[in-house]
Amino acid sequence: MKNGIMAVVMAATVAALIPVAPGTALAEPIPEGCHSGFYYQNYRTWASCDRGAGYVRAIATCPTSSGSTKVLGPWVVVQPGIDGQSVATCPNHNRKALAHGFDIKKY
Repeated sequence: MKNGIMAVVMAATVAALIPVAPGTALAEPIPEGCHSGFYYQNYRTWASCDRGAGYVRAIATCPTSSGSTKVLGPWVVVQPGIDGQSVATCPNHNRKALAHGFDIKKY
């Protein structure tokens, strides 16, 4: 009898600890309100995020003699109160970056 009562109490305890919506209750924050653009030096691009938490990095599409290549900036921390900005720099400083973009990831 004691084993049966213990099993019921244990099951109720475990059920109480499981969130109603597991996908939302356990979700990690991600960066939000992210943007990218051309830096004041035309061979660089930048990326930053306004909200959330995680990492952001700039992507520059740079011209090459055979077309283009993507250059990735460093991952930069996104946190409330921290205004971090990632910068991607094309290797040939005499040529303007063709496009800009960004990647984000969770902590």
